[in-house]
Amino acid sequence: MNQQQGLNPSFVVVGAGLAGSLLALALARRGGSVWLVGSVYPSATALSYGSLPASALSSWRQLEQWHGPLGLQRSRLVLHGWPGPLRLLPVWLQALPTAPFPFARVDAPTLAAALPGALERAGVSRWQGTVSRIEPRPGGGCWAIGGDGDPIGAGSAGGASGRPSVAPQLVLAAGAANRNLWPDLPERLRYSWAGVIELDPSALDREQRHDPWLQQVLQGRIVQPLRLRRPPLEAGAASLLGERWIVDAGLALSGDRILMGQITLVGPHPDPGLPPDPATMEARLRAGLQELDPQLASLPGTYRQVPVSFCLGGSPLAGPVDKAPGLWMFSGFSGAFAVVPSLAESLADRLVGAVERQ
Repeated sequence: MNQQQGLNPSFVVVGAGLAGSLLALALARRGGSVWLVGSVYPSATALSYGSLPASALSSWRQLEQWHGPLGLQRSRLVLHGWPGPLRLLPVWLQALPTAPFPFARVDAPTLAAALPGALERAGVSRWQGTVSRIEPRPGGGCWAIGGDGDPIGAGSAGGASGRPSVAPQLVLAAGAANRNLWPDLPERLRYSWAGVIELDPSALDREQRHDPWLQQVLQGRIVQPLRLRRPPLEAGAASLLGERWIVDAGLALSGDRILMGQITLVGPHPDPGLPPDPATMEARLRAGLQELDPQLASLPGTYRQVPVSFCLGGSPLAGPVDKAPGLWMFSGFSGAFAVVPSLAESLADRLVGAVERQ
């Protein structure tokens, strides 16, 4: 860690998930002095399948050339929900239409384990405390306020707490925490609740492990519907009169675990609201899995859920915040693993340019 640089940063990035970490690396690679600050909410990265289309492979390969292994792995897609008689084909035959195409995934536990070292080697300083809110700073710009009520960035030389001096540019990349930290954000930034069931393959008996869908996943493939139901639900969020939920029945490896299914709950309001009842959400998720494979629906596992940000219209917020000089947003991605690396590079260029113009 470059402590001398870190105490006088050009940039403070709030949110140490996928978006914030990759943006911090992009800024540091351009010579910027960067502080990466922990997020209020747990990161949604841990519950992601990490699937990558061919168009995203070059960005992740470039990241690994710069920063070392980050969990990029070869994979294949196994799609279900084919129309007509195709849905009756054996699982291995259903995989054939997509098997020839390049596809990959990023293993989230491997990425989480690799990022701290990559950030340290890049010279990014980290402050892992809680951020409670963002406030305008006298004289312009913004402060991130820590859980103790003191500004992160108020010290003249880091202070006793090791905090940085004031940075000219602050980026909100805290996912579902962003609106709590700065309520005056565009209405098109929305939040859903996403949940999966986490399986331990070693806890399954022989018969359970021989389920055809699990066999595909244990070979490193990703199982998902031909047509995902989540994007249309999020696209119609502005017209909802109440909460709606859907299930996309899929499976993917995540470290030594298997992520099974994904349930998405969207409400009519821009903020995520209170967490939904986990038992109810798990029952709904298992009912959705029942339609794909009754055995999958009955497998033992742990239900986990997190709030996830998205944007109406699909385009994320990646730029300055209106009427808040020095405050930027980096949030609301659809398919974050596919789009964040390239967007982080573009936003880093803009942020560096903003500092150079000051």
